[in-house]
Amino acid sequence: MLRSLSKKNKKIVFGITVFTAISTLYVCIPQKEHSKLAGNSSLMSFKGNTKNTNISTPKSEQTIVVTGTSDDAGVFERPNFLNNTYLFGKPHQDIEKTIQNDSITFVLKNIEKPLYMEFSPSGDENFFSSRIFIQPTDTVKFEIKNNVLRFTGKNAAQNNLYAALEAQTPDYSRFPYNGNLFLYKNGIQSIYEQKQAFLEKYQTENSLSPEFVAIFKKHLKFEYVDNLVSPRTISVQNGKFYVNDYDALPSLIEKEYGTSEVPFNLASYLDNITVNDFQDFSAMRHTDFLKNSLTACIRHYFVKTNAPYFSKEYFIAEKEFIETNFSGEIRDYALGRMIVDYYNKGFAFGLHRIQFMQKNIDEYMASVEGKTTHIKAMETIQKDINTYDFKLSESALNAKMINHLGDTITLQSIFDRSHQRVKVIDFWASWCPPCIKQIKENKPFKDRLSVENNVEWIYLSIDSDKEKWLAKQTELSETLHFRNSYLLLKGNKSSLAKALNVQQIPRYLIVNQQNKVVVNNAPSPNNEAAFEKIVDEIKPSALLTYRE
Repeated sequence: MLRSLSKKNKKIVFGITVFTAISTLYVCIPQKEHSKLAGNSSLMSFKGNTKNTNISTPKSEQTIVVTGTSDDAGVFERPNFLNNTYLFGKPHQDIEKTIQNDSITFVLKNIEKPLYMEFSPSGDENFFSSRIFIQPTDTVKFEIKNNVLRFTGKNAAQNNLYAALEAQTPDYSRFPYNGNLFLYKNGIQSIYEQKQAFLEKYQTENSLSPEFVAIFKKHLKFEYVDNLVSPRTISVQNGKFYVNDYDALPSLIEKEYGTSEVPFNLASYLDNITVNDFQDFSAMRHTDFLKNSLTACIRHYFVKTNAPYFSKEYFIAEKEFIETNFSGEIRDYALGRMIVDYYNKGFAFGLHRIQFMQKNIDEYMASVEGKTTHIKAMETIQKDINTYDFKLSESALNAKMINHLGDTITLQSIFDRSHQRVKVIDFWASWCPPCIKQIKENKPFKDRLSVENNVEWIYLSIDSDKEKWLAKQTELSETLHFRNSYLLLKGNKSSLAKALNVQQIPRYLIVNQQNKVVVNNAPSPNNEAAFEKIVDEIKPSALLTYRE
């Protein structure tokens, strides 16, 4: 049986799910209410893709029927079947449903092979997290009653395993990195071994198919690897949970071993994992942990180069490694994920880099012809980088914001204070742990750029609650003050946020002295080398000048 999470914790858990499903980046999705996130986000719900029809549970060779009852009607609107065969884990796109009183039938179409799928229904008051093993022509039955999700009927034992495991073994999210990577590994390894032992015991007490057991073992393995290569460093809800940071490992190694005579043994830390461990299309199909850990291992372990992360040189090195070592579905995923990661880090913005990125996207799209989710991801990037003219619109410049006194000002009025400074705009929110973490940790670096490069830092909160913004500003008063911190009215629905396509935070915008956008989606100041390179190459008389 799986008990639900309370409404209080629901938003937190969805944030964690987003971190895992979307990319190696840790980001916050700017939505005020969980129900809005579930209803509108293509990552978390397929509400807009579900058809209400009168169906009679057809049994085609590519169809799965999921039927159930619930005393929480919201479950019927936000069932959340995540399909990891897409480029990124997202709701299964071809679903029909019919509702009758407290019963519902979902028909999942175009599933050609067995699939271990996340089923995370979100009710009006509670959120449930589970995983189901489905095969073409299957019927899966569930019931939700008194905040408990339980599977019944054929294969119930298989589908109830995940919930039982999570309830009776330690939770990775409660074991963060605390300053020593090998101590962290010992804790993560202990959790992994306890989960393995639970599976062995559960297997002796329940009827599980050999195919399912093999899939579940791989799920556990790559969940373990994922937690090793992306240590949990981001505190959520005052330390109640910790989420993975997919960029953290290199900086943690440097922090611990930068001055040590004994180098850090990364191979030993990662259990001597090899490229062959990732040559497993079946596992990639069934678990997002393989996808996430593959990307992080390529970037932080397999690729050998002294180039800065997210530079052109590193892009070339990653691409060459992927195309040399992987083929088919794994190659298509790894390369597509790499392009999206570099785009999200602001790599595409710069005249020469736009051309370089366009060329690589064109080549990639030609190689994945017919793969809808891969193509759509690339088209989204192309649309952004091909239409951006490096100039903020009048409506964006006139977006209204308030200071701590409640006075209304515009971005234009802030820009007008100085035409001699480079401006960095940091979009953040009081409820976004990565935002808070980066504001706290980067002050010395930011102070140096303010002096050496005449940089002005502007913090725009997209909070919907003024009091929460003010409280967090007070907490961060060492960095935030009345001259640099503002509340953006209408948040991510403001004309400024819409013009810049602010869908995730933290988000950094770099503007030159002429108020032209140099980088629309800049790398985090945590990546000091990459960030400083962009700032160093801004000249008063030029829009964009990058040394390639």
